[in-house]
Amino acid sequence: MTALKSDMKRILSVTFPELEHVTGIFTKSTLRLLAEFPSAHALRQSSYAVIAAIVIPRSRGRKSQASVDAPMAAAAASVGVTSPAKELVLKQEAQLLLTVEEQIREATALLKSLCNERIKDDTEILCSMKGIGENTSMNFLVEMGGDIGIYENDKKLIAAAGLDPSTYQSGKYEGKSKISKRGNRHLRRVIWIMATRVLVCNDLFKTYFRKRRKEGLPYKKAVLATAHKLIRVMYSMLTRKTCFVEGGN
Repeated sequence: MTALKSDMKRILSVTFPELEHVTGIFTKSTLRLLAEFPSAHALRQSSYAVIAAIVIPRSRGRKSQASVDAPMAAAAASVGVTSPAKELVLKQEAQLLLTVEEQIREATALLKSLCNERIKDDTEILCSMKGIGENTSMNFLVEMGGDIGIYENDKKLIAAAGLDPSTYQSGKYEGKSKISKRGNRHLRRVIWIMATRVLVCNDLFKTYFRKRRKEGLPYKKAVLATAHKLIRVMYSMLTRKTCFVEGGN
């Protein structure tokens, strides 16, 4: 999804650069619109009735005349260029993104229905932490094995995600370099996402992140240090079956 969105924005910067200033590019209605009219030129060739039929009907009353007028006015004054090749790619990517989003919704619904009571309880515990949502916490629990009891301590969980430092040797010298990346890459990615969210939303981790930055750590290493602290906190919460308490440490 990230790759699709990046490429779509790149193409729109050529074919319809004004669109992102008048509406959300990745809303369902705009994606449906781009799947039919992938440039300012293509939109100018259409009529109000056709555009309204795409944008308004499935919006459950949330869309109005303004949601049709804004992109049409932007298209009329657009400096975007005509490129049949780019328009074809953009149409295909808009359609694909709609499909992928629907697949994710179906997969998430199935995951929720298959969750056992342990995961449901643990999800509630993790969601007590500001910055951690239901979907992210469920992904974390599934990727780490569904039961925190399989890990002897938080260091084992850090290693399972491949976030532990790798060790290298040269003659008699032994040191540590970057993270090992030996573990579950999906778990590692989920933890990284969780860390980037809590350092923005949660005062405990925000303060810790800023402290590590002031100590001279570059951004990614400071995020990694925050991720380690987050794992330690989550491990403690899950093993003790306690919710997060603001102001705690």
